Amino acid sequence: METAGRDPGSCAVCGGSGLEGLFFRHGQRVWRCRSCGVRFLHPQPGDAVLQSIYTDGYFLGGDDAEGRARTAALKAATAALYLDRLGAFRGEDRGRLLEVGCGDGWLLAEAQARGYDVSGAEISAHAAEEANRRLGGPRVAGGSLEDMPLPEAAFDAVVCADVVEHVRSPLPFLRRLQKALRPGGALLLVTPSLDSWSARVLRRHWMEYKVEHLFYFGSRSLHLALRAAGFEEVRIEANRKVLTLDYVAHHFRRFRVPLISSGVGLARRALPSSLAQRPMRIPAAGMAALARRPRGPRGSNWRIPGE
Repeated sequence: METAGRDPGSCAVCGGSGLEGLFFRHGQRVWRCRSCGVRFLHPQPGDAVLQSIYTDGYFLGGDDAEGRARTAALKAATAALYLDRLGAFRGEDRGRLLEVGCGDGWLLAEAQARGYDVSGAEISAHAAEEANRRLGGPRVAGGSLEDMPLPEAAFDAVVCADVVEHVRSPLPFLRRLQKALRPGGALLLVTPSLDSWSARVLRRHWMEYKVEHLFYFGSRSLHLALRAAGFEEVRIEANRKVLTLDYVAHHFRRFRVPLISSGVGLARRALPSSLAQRPMRIPAAGMAALARRPRGPRGSNWRIPGE
């Protein structure tokens, strides 16, 4: 266990002071809070480092038109799973929906097709432009997700998938999401899980230990964070995504893990494309949290960008 180096001071989730340095990954020190179990990078990489990572090619796609079409189908299928889960929690599939960190807009497109009035926020200008093209109008605003002004009490649902692990200060971020919801509105949040089988098996070689992932939650620490941010009715479950072995092999080529990357690559080469490209629901590394803003007086509405 690594213990040398500047102490972070206190936990950003529970405020505890019992912090320990665990190990280095990609040149960054991973710390753990003994009280709530959250892990995090300290010191955090600078803005220039993160900006060099969030380029136009950050989101995995495909090498040709056919590959991009297959990836698009996977993203749409995963978006449908997320919206099914959100709809079951809410008891309906309608209303105003905001996705924070919407990427290329696949979930928003699926939500729009279901009848939601959709809006989005996305840090990548390229992705925001692509999302607006897909949605047929200026539905997505670009800019820093942590600094972007969000309206208060404007949405019936907020989706935040694979985002909270990227933000520098998770509690203020979650509080802003809570305030953006109308009283009784629902949040769906997806993030990598320290409780997942992949985290337990791979340990310090877990593929989710990335320079741009600043926080790593387990179900306990995420539950505490959501409650501290003012949410209620918090439910946390293992998450599933629709993936193919082709896509997984591409991921492990980009984010290499000793033995695992080469093993997945061998498996891909051994299978015919018809099997390697077959979509599967995979419980890999993440968890999904559902939570609700407490009911109370409604606030003012927010118009979508361009309205």
